[in-house]
Amino acid sequence: MVAPPGWGAAMPEIFNCFPLTVFKDALGLPEVYRRRLGDRVMAAWQGGSKAGQDQRNSWTGDRNGAERLHHDPEFAALFKTLGTRLRRYLETLSVDPGRIDLFYTRAWGTVSARGQSIRRHRHNQSHLSLVYYPSKAPGSGNLIFHDAEPANEFTPGLFEPHARAQGLLLAGNLLNSEIVNLPVVEDDVVIFPSKTYHATEPNETDGPRVSISVDVVVALKDSAGVEFVMPPVRHWRSSGDF
Repeated sequence: MVAPPGWGAAMPEIFNCFPLTVFKDALGLPEVYRRRLGDRVMAAWQGGSKAGQDQRNSWTGDRNGAERLHHDPEFAALFKTLGTRLRRYLETLSVDPGRIDLFYTRAWGTVSARGQSIRRHRHNQSHLSLVYYPSKAPGSGNLIFHDAEPANEFTPGLFEPHARAQGLLLAGNLLNSEIVNLPVVEDDVVIFPSKTYHATEPNETDGPRVSISVDVVVALKDSAGVEFVMPPVRHWRSSGDF
């Protein structure tokens, strides 16, 4: 008997291309210091405006005039430590940290009470974004990443929840997910490209979930011979100078 063509052939190979790399690490900051940072965010929340906050939506400092934590001396140790993690993130992607400058452009706190969450959004005004959790109780909700255009979704809507409910999609995994839930705990920092859509789960505890969000802009230290990436900031001039 002659075997049909293909019988006995080697198993097919699967190549997963173009991953999104999300960096997560514990900063190791002392608990007493983390509490001070959380208290500063809570004070801004309690004493400031409440734009954008309601029963379901968290308070965010960037919408309420509290987006300059990187200028607050109390937060200096945090931002110094974040700098070391940013360099490790760059090295993970084989980017030379010695060739570029990283600028903290905005930094603000968020407060999520029970039932509140942060809706899907992205930070189009920056290159890299960080989230740090100085105060986070278990069960207070994780960070969620959204893929607006899943590379494997070969027909629109195939990976949406209704497809699974109707039995069209048999199981959910990293190959067919539009959403990835990233578990985070107190003292964790997460770094990712700012263009990435992200959100949070609702806080299901009675205590507030406090986080600190940071936007980072990347510029070259020396742009000689390089036509991409922002040129050195020291070479910029305002149009009002002329």
